[in-house]
Amino acid sequence: MKKILINTGYFFLLLLISTFFLTIIDYFSLFNMKIIKGLKLLIPILSLALISYNLGKSAQKKGYIEGIKIGTIIIIIFTILILLLDKYQLKTLLFNIILLLTSMLSSMIGINKKKKNI
Repeated sequence: MKKILINTGYFFLLLLISTFFLTIIDYFSLFNMKIIKGLKLLIPILSLALISYNLGKSAQKKGYIEGIKIGTIIIIIFTILILLLDKYQLKTLLFNIILLLTSMLSSMIGINKKKKNI
């Protein structure tokens, strides 16, 4: 459980740093608004994929379980924030499903890429 909480912290740190850079790019109008909107969706997905991959590499077996654990924690945190700040919509549910699938697949890839000691 400690690994999952540490990786959740890394996820939010990575999300914060990448959002900061996206804000700077948007402030100076370096990209078109369609690209910025796409990056807003892509940043959490890529951040979660990277963290899940890392968690999967450190897992002993069944990487998809680790992916489900961290994906569920992130989705619960996002859902609480959305319910407090905005209304829950169908596209939010779709985004949560994408996050969970990304987390599962990334951790499964991570456990398969683990170096095997012979």
